[in-house]
Amino acid sequence: MANDTAPYTLKAYSELVESIYKGLDETPLWQSLLRLLREEMEANICFLILRTPNLGDAGLLLNDGLPTPISDAPNNVYSDGLYALDPFVNLPAGQVVSLEEFLPKDQLLHSEFYQRCMKPFDLLHILGVDMQLADGMRANLRITRSPNAPAFTAQDKEKIALLLTHLHSAIPLFARLQRMEAERTLLDRTVSQLSLGTIILNDKRQILHCNAIADQILAEKNGISSKDRQLQISQGNEASHFRQLISSAIEAHRQSKPHIVQAMAITRSAGHLPLNIVVRSIPQLSQVDGQAVAAVAVFLSDPEYKSQTSAEVLGQLYGLTPAESRLAMTLADGQSLEDASNSLHISRNTARAHLRAIFAKTGVTQQTMLVSLLLKSVAAFLASPR
Repeated sequence: MANDTAPYTLKAYSELVESIYKGLDETPLWQSLLRLLREEMEANICFLILRTPNLGDAGLLLNDGLPTPISDAPNNVYSDGLYALDPFVNLPAGQVVSLEEFLPKDQLLHSEFYQRCMKPFDLLHILGVDMQLADGMRANLRITRSPNAPAFTAQDKEKIALLLTHLHSAIPLFARLQRMEAERTLLDRTVSQLSLGTIILNDKRQILHCNAIADQILAEKNGISSKDRQLQISQGNEASHFRQLISSAIEAHRQSKPHIVQAMAITRSAGHLPLNIVVRSIPQLSQVDGQAVAAVAVFLSDPEYKSQTSAEVLGQLYGLTPAESRLAMTLADGQSLEDASNSLHISRNTARAHLRAIFAKTGVTQQTMLVSLLLKSVAAFLASPR
């Protein structure tokens, strides 16, 4: 790459390849790559299309070079419908081609797509490649020049071709990371909806992550809190015991022993029930030296938490009326039938009638069975976090 016939200098090629992988963690995504590529190609706009627009879907178009009012808008003239007129689509997979090769210039200049989508942005020359990626994914790269700029050459095509192997690796990796993040977020929300606080610690006892419920419990500073990314227990004897549990879990993590699960209660101020805590070691995975790795999971449960089970979902699951759903939710919060009738402002006879109907529709015969059923149902997973 250092000789005169190479399409890139070694420095330029290295920077471009580095930007492909660094771009996985950029916001906006792959902005450095698109900027460097636009500058290297002496282009005015560089596009990376990760999801092609369709009716009702603006797609996912990354760019460098579009004017800010257009690039910052949620949609653009292309996504708003002109994608259907684009003649430069369905290119041979993995083959870098120019628009001039694909469509005669006279035909292009008289097309609606040119008049509405290219001419207003001073575009004439386009170089493109369609990539067929792993798992059926597709991505398209488009690089444009103005009418006053020279047409794209064979060397320009070679420049893009040399990057394809890295793009073929990086884009599916991005998709995989997105799926993992979506799954993690869903799991995090589900655990929060079950009123279970989750705290992840590294092997230095530092907090790496808290879900919403854990954040709320720690913010109350009642029995347990956090300072400088460390968990703190108020009671001295409980604090010592908690440190021992964490130390055992960290040691099990470091030695890759079977998961160790330990539990304790944390005293809170007068009038509050103790918090329940479970400490569990996390298996050790391959890691890079110095990397912060999850070592211990701490689960927090507040017995005073009131169920947020969805009344609407309960009705859909068991055919309960709104009134029956409200009573069932109140009973799931631990209230007696008498207390529930008072809090719902209904008579005891009405509450008993609702309860008989609930029993008939859910198939249980006791109030304790009903509470257990509701807390284990999918309705609890669809609740709104407190």
